[in-house]
Amino acid sequence: MTQAIDSVKLKAAAEHLEWVCKQYPGIVVVQDLYEALLPLIEDAKAERVRTPVEKIPCGYLFGDGLYESYKSPNVDEAYVNFSTEMKGGLSEEEKELLSDTESLQKEILGRVNHRK
Repeated sequence: MTQAIDSVKLKAAAEHLEWVCKQYPGIVVVQDLYEALLPLIEDAKAERVRTPVEKIPCGYLFGDGLYESYKSPNVDEAYVNFSTEMKGGLSEEEKELLSDTESLQKEILGRVNHRK
C-alpha cells in the first residue's frame, strides 16, 4: 500500500518541530537544523505537501547523537515525528513492529516489577 500524507498530522508535526527548535535560540546546531528544514516546515504548515517525501534533510545528524542534549523539549522526537509524517506516516508493517515492541517492553517491565 502506498503511503499517503495526512495533512492534519503533518501540519501539527511541523508546528511542533518549529516550536521545539525555537526553544533553543542560542544553540547553533538546532538553529541550523531549523533553517535546513524551514522550506519543508512552511510547505507542511500551508498544507502544500501532497505526496510523501522520502529524503528529509539532516536525518544523518541524528545517528551521530548531535541533538542528544536537547531533550526538554525533545528535538529528536520532534524531528522523527515530522520526518515520519513527511514520508506519509508509518506503514502497516511499521505499526505492527512498533506494537510488538511496546508489548515486549510491557512484558519485560512486568517481570522486573514482579521480582521486586
